[in-house]
Amino acid sequence: MIKTLAAVYRKKNKLINLEEIKLSNPNNNEVVVENKYSGLCGSILTNLKRDPKDPELLGHEGTGIIIKKGKSVKHVKIGDNVLISWMPYQSNQKTKYLKYTNFILNNKKYNSVIYTLSKHSKLHSQFVSKLPPNLNLRYSSIIGCAGISGYSAILNNSEITRKSKICIFGVGGLGILAVNAAKSLGINDITAIDINDEKLEFSKKFGAKNILNFNDKNLNTKIYKLTNNQGFDFIYDFVGHKKIQEQSLDYLKKCVPGFSRGGTLIIVGLNYEEMNFSPRSLLLNEQSIVGLRGGSVKMKKDLKTIYNHMKNNQLKIKKYVKKNYKISQINEALQELKSGKILGRASVEIDIQN
Repeated sequence: MIKTLAAVYRKKNKLINLEEIKLSNPNNNEVVVENKYSGLCGSILTNLKRDPKDPELLGHEGTGIIIKKGKSVKHVKIGDNVLISWMPYQSNQKTKYLKYTNFILNNKKYNSVIYTLSKHSKLHSQFVSKLPPNLNLRYSSIIGCAGISGYSAILNNSEITRKSKICIFGVGGLGILAVNAAKSLGINDITAIDINDEKLEFSKKFGAKNILNFNDKNLNTKIYKLTNNQGFDFIYDFVGHKKIQEQSLDYLKKCVPGFSRGGTLIIVGLNYEEMNFSPRSLLLNEQSIVGLRGGSVKMKKDLKTIYNHMKNNQLKIKKYVKKNYKISQINEALQELKSGKILGRASVEIDIQN
């Protein structure tokens, strides 16, 4: 049994405290990770908008060291530096996704899946993979969600060419990496749209050629002007907003019958509202709407590409992961995340002493 500390979320609008939890030894398919860094993802804010039924542990991307493992776990060993991600590393048609583990809090056992804002985590082994030697644990901590969802969203689109006109809605934690990925492929016509001017300016450092504020009353006119009234080949929605998704269809390129297809809207941001669109218009313009989960990655293959891009600075990871918090500052970090003060992605150092 391991006694450790974790950030525990109990009630909406209340501070999150570090509390003692206990972890039993891993079963055959589980591992115990001593966490070093966690990424600070905006989706945590979705959790914080509701009262949890039971106490929750937070975080779903990070890095750490394997300290215990079950006998059936073969792809990592004790002492390995590992990446933690919600996307399964070794997946196939038989994979049972989101396998529960458990933790003990105040002598009561609770189920959990993935958590990284803790000194230790007990996880199903599908959520960890070995990191290459000498890869920085702080900068790597954001790869398990932001890296795969933002950077790979562009890399895994085989229809993109250097001449493509690309629009990125939302240049927060994921959208900035999409801009970066497009630039790394040699694409120059990249447009970033957001409501935050500071984030828009920041996106220029990663390759955005054009920046537009979504609240600009002349937005439509400016989009048509910069695309020569042709529209975008690809629009990525990293916000997950009904209005963005519906308006995007007007900003997409339309087909030239017998010559070329229309543009594609790619939805990455999670939207809980119903979207309204005209199937007739979609058909006649030969446009497409695609949902993209986690960059549509195959982890064993795609992580190698991301790591190589980090090493050769195609992925500008040091400019991207600008801010680092201590886990004792978790409430301050979440407040700054909520208020939009974090550019790119922030990391959280798990600096709890034994």
